[in-house]
Amino acid sequence: MAKPPKTGEISEPQEPTKTALADGDTLKIRLEEAKSIAPTLVVISGKPLGKSFYLTKERIVLGRDLAADINIGETAISRKHTEFYLSPSGVQVRDLGSTNGTFVNDVKIEKDTYQNLNDGDLVRCGGTLLKFLKEGKIENIHYGKMYDLATLDDLTQTFNKKAILDILGEEFARSIARSTPFTLVMFDIDHFKQTNDNFGHLAGDYVLKEVCHLIKTKLIRGKDSLGRYGGEEFALLLPDTPLQIAVDIAERIRSTIEKTSFRFDNRTIPVTISLGVSSRDSTTKSHGDLLASADKALYDAKNQGRNRVCVR
Repeated sequence: MAKPPKTGEISEPQEPTKTALADGDTLKIRLEEAKSIAPTLVVISGKPLGKSFYLTKERIVLGRDLAADINIGETAISRKHTEFYLSPSGVQVRDLGSTNGTFVNDVKIEKDTYQNLNDGDLVRCGGTLLKFLKEGKIENIHYGKMYDLATLDDLTQTFNKKAILDILGEEFARSIARSTPFTLVMFDIDHFKQTNDNFGHLAGDYVLKEVCHLIKTKLIRGKDSLGRYGGEEFALLLPDTPLQIAVDIAERIRSTIEKTSFRFDNRTIPVTISLGVSSRDSTTKSHGDLLASADKALYDAKNQGRNRVCVR
């Protein structure tokens, strides 16, 4: 029998007596999940680092142009730099006459010449390097989860503050470039400190998580972005959405939250939210202006008694 270490000594780690069994079910689930994933381009050098772009259309253009399918705002990338074509034989790539060229595995491809992409090929556009992954690869899931770790709030699984502000800037610029409407909704949970005081912080965490889950899965579209701006305050980005439609969406969210029964430890927690809505117009000079306007509208909603939608 090994002797216990003396005070102040560090004991050697003990070798496990048995080999742990691998979780085969988890692996099977991931493999099944991977089968449904489209061919993917992952940014492995440059910005947004780690982001996956799924190739789901027949033709996809990468460029600096805000209207590009894959928009990368790097000055060394042309407005329309590279095209990816989903052919019956796989994914092909061609350069669109860019200034700095398109490279596959560091070999420059000829302008207007299609080249097949193989799994794991590296595509370089300007200073941005993307890795191509064929459809159905479990590696696609890995990169997606790594990106989620960097951009999602742990508790609510919405975008963290840095990520939602980055997306806000991108969507604002895209809205201007495409001359499309763009609306921002700021909201927070009413009397959240009282929820924590009366029901406990675990209950407060439950409320934050459930409110966000309900909004993400039932009340907004896939192209909308929800992020935790701070504490119990959130930002909801609604691209291609005029002000009146955004107000209707905000009111539907408010009403749904008010009518939902939130129960924790067999206790019902009353939950309401206040929302401020602001849309880009000719007087909005920056995404910061839009954020300030929506925040003022949120303040109006709270100042007027909470559990309501206000517009600026």
